[in-house]
Amino acid sequence: MLFNSPAFAIFLPVMLLVYWSLRGRSRQWALLAGSYLFYSWWDWRFTGLLVFSTAVDYFCGLALTRQTAERRRKGLVALSVIVNLGVLASFKYFNFFRDSTAALLALFGITHHLPTLDVVLPMGISFYTFQSMSYTIDVYRGMRAERSFIAFATYVTCFPQLVAGPIMRAEDLLPQLHKEQKLADADFSTGMFRIFRGLFKKIVIADSLSIFVDMVFADPGSFSGVSCWIALYAYAFQIYMDFSGYTDVAIGAGWMLGLRMTENFNLPYLAKSPSEFWHRWHITLSTWLRDYLYIPLGGSRHGRRKTMRNLFLTMALGGLWHGAAWTFVAWGVYHGTLLAVERLIHGGRRPQNAPEDPFPLRALKVIGMFHLTCLGWLLFRAQDWATVQLMLTRLVDFSSGEIRGRRIVLIVALCAAAHVLPAARRLGERFVRLPAFVQGSLAGVCMWMLILLNPGAKAFIYFQF
Repeated sequence: MLFNSPAFAIFLPVMLLVYWSLRGRSRQWALLAGSYLFYSWWDWRFTGLLVFSTAVDYFCGLALTRQTAERRRKGLVALSVIVNLGVLASFKYFNFFRDSTAALLALFGITHHLPTLDVVLPMGISFYTFQSMSYTIDVYRGMRAERSFIAFATYVTCFPQLVAGPIMRAEDLLPQLHKEQKLADADFSTGMFRIFRGLFKKIVIADSLSIFVDMVFADPGSFSGVSCWIALYAYAFQIYMDFSGYTDVAIGAGWMLGLRMTENFNLPYLAKSPSEFWHRWHITLSTWLRDYLYIPLGGSRHGRRKTMRNLFLTMALGGLWHGAAWTFVAWGVYHGTLLAVERLIHGGRRPQNAPEDPFPLRALKVIGMFHLTCLGWLLFRAQDWATVQLMLTRLVDFSSGEIRGRRIVLIVALCAAAHVLPAARRLGERFVRLPAFVQGSLAGVCMWMLILLNPGAKAFIYFQF
């Protein structure tokens, strides 16, 4: 079910009515049932895969509490990792590795007809496998295992964040599910505003930008260099508005359920360095990669050479997590390179008590980091290497040519202004101070207008991951 669809506009009010009319365990059952309905609306056949992944990690967690032998405990964690990554690899990466192997064999003149797996990628599989798997690892590290299967299944499948995050930690969400929520714990005003803001970002901004972006990336050779730069800037804000819009709706729905979801974005295009960017962009994934991959690999504890290796490996796998293509791996390696260069320059850390950069220098760093990020988005957006090469050729060609996308420039400028100006970020505070009936009427009318004027609802970008 898409957040920007009429079905969700009906589902959410009904879900809230049922949820708040029940108490205790019945409320958990209702949220679990609603979450499975939300997921199966897309394709009910993959609901069994979600149940399977949930069951494996639930029973692994219970078994870890009964085992004292370290070898067996590690075996249970390995089982969880193998099952989750095995499911993910089968559906998402089988054909990628098959095609890569076939291409490698072809270099040696070997022709081999390897089998292909013709299946649809289950929606949200990258997110819920990581969330479920992290629970088992946390239990191994000392967290108390969840005894209730219903509570654990609700943690994994909770509909606001099920398909595209935020990737919630068990220690953050499970205690909230066990708490006897009261209606006062819900914040309908904040929730409504976040949902409206998220839908506005997606439908009005991201989907509008996507039309020009798709046109340019489909045939870069037909556009001037300036037009290609406009498309690249437009994609930077398209993906931000699209993904942060989803997150806003997820967090807003959580507020209305009395649940606090983890924030996933913090004005990422105001970052002054690569490390700061990853503290602001897709925060739950970057912290997941840090805690469950980078640090277990050794982090920065074993010298410069191994630190560089760990950075590159973590970011390369993070790129591969996003998509089964070498362009995504290259995107991850690109960001790994930026992080490594930053670390080589000053160890990746700002000296304590160092004076704040003056505004001109701060602005230059922000502008520079934004352009480095945009070049990375080129790898992320391009369908193949030919598109990457052609786009790079056009980006350095400032010869005369028709400049297209002037309307897009205005949208991008407004997005940049909203990203920078504090007044734009205080709209939520003003909304919650309005009378309740005004809030409800305004949010309801706006939400329905956004959805009904959007008959061909486009899926969110991160649904493909």
